Amino acid sequence: MAERSIPMRAALLILVLVPLLARGDNDYHFAQAIKSGKVHRIDRHMKRFIHREGKEVRASSYLHVLGGAEDRIGALYYSLRGQIGIIQLDWDRCVPKPAIWPGTWTLGVVYRTQDGLADQVLERCYVIQGGRPGRINLFGWRPRIRKARNDLRVIDVRSCPGYVEEQERICKERS
Repeated sequence: MAERSIPMRAALLILVLVPLLARGDNDYHFAQAIKSGKVHRIDRHMKRFIHREGKEVRASSYLHVLGGAEDRIGALYYSLRGQIGIIQLDWDRCVPKPAIWPGTWTLGVVYRTQDGLADQVLERCYVIQGGRPGRINLFGWRPRIRKARNDLRVIDVRSCPGYVEEQERICKERS
């Protein structure tokens, strides 16, 4: 009898944990903000999502362009694709940019609001800076107050209808 109880416990544990793991892919509060359709709430949750997912977790090397910020934006792109309420998203990966640090990228996101009605679509653009310098400007004096970081930071948020389709068109032309 003791031999059968161990597999039963394991099966019960799997039945309990699998739904919890499947639920971990989506941010429930972010999905509720998208469903509500309130632009300010959506932008606030998106900024938090970018800040949380864009933290630098490894040292930059010569193999990563601009300190790995572009890789983190790519990972952010793939994690947002599975989020409930997001129809389309794309970023300006095919647009040539100057090789300066910190670089900036624009992420365009199309949200489906109000229970998925066709006319309730919202498109927003998030300008993301891929790095934070460790110096501040105090009337021309630039003291170094901390180490430079390669975290992602949202600089600007705006409405941009048609941005995602434009980026897809640019990438098709370049390839």
